[in-house]
Amino acid sequence: MNFDWNSNTIRWYQEANEYSGFFKKLAGIIAPGLEEYSTFCDIGCGLGLIDLELSKSIHKITCIDINREAIEALKKSIKVRNITNIEPQVMDCQDIKNHWDIIFTSFFGSHELEHFLPHCKKLIAVVSKKKEAQLYPDKYRSFHKKTAEEVEQELTQKGIAYSVKYVSFEFGQPLLSKEDAQNFVKTQAHGINVEDLEVFLSQHLKETGESKYPYIIPRTKSMGVFEVEGEL
Repeated sequence: MNFDWNSNTIRWYQEANEYSGFFKKLAGIIAPGLEEYSTFCDIGCGLGLIDLELSKSIHKITCIDINREAIEALKKSIKVRNITNIEPQVMDCQDIKNHWDIIFTSFFGSHELEHFLPHCKKLIAVVSKKKEAQLYPDKYRSFHKKTAEEVEQELTQKGIAYSVKYVSFEFGQPLLSKEDAQNFVKTQAHGINVEDLEVFLSQHLKETGESKYPYIIPRTKSMGVFEVEGEL
């Protein structure tokens, strides 16, 4: 992500998922591949939204993230849903020593896939494609993750066997007001000037006609879902 987890960023991300059903749709792609396995670890889980959806599809889920705010938010979600098979942990992914049937990572760590292979039977990685609509001006992006196309090229060059399925789902940002929209973009695009903010919102902020979320910044998120055989 391009911002830190806090009460606002947690709310925005949860509302985006609630509005679009993004992680439920993604879970529908992943769940059929879990039938033969019992343990699952989400590396860099964030709010664990995919894990909440997959909790009925696998026996035990370990969720790891270095950010305590994200893990605490996940714990609240687990309690509200009365889920008993998800274990959240505050941990740096570089420090993992355990083994799982499946390691999962989404939009994170795609440049380090080989690092996790000794810890699993199968690795599943969700990686964004090169070109997709943005929720803020791209010139304010502070870092660039590897794209699905780059990951596919690297795996091929290294002789690592994989399969990949490309999918696209809506994952825009619903917003409570124009002020909420301004705060959202400013939080993502650190240091954005007033002119760039106004131009971006004039081009991308749309009215929904709905009372709960009157505005939205639409976005179709295109990604590759990679499966790589682990080394266990």
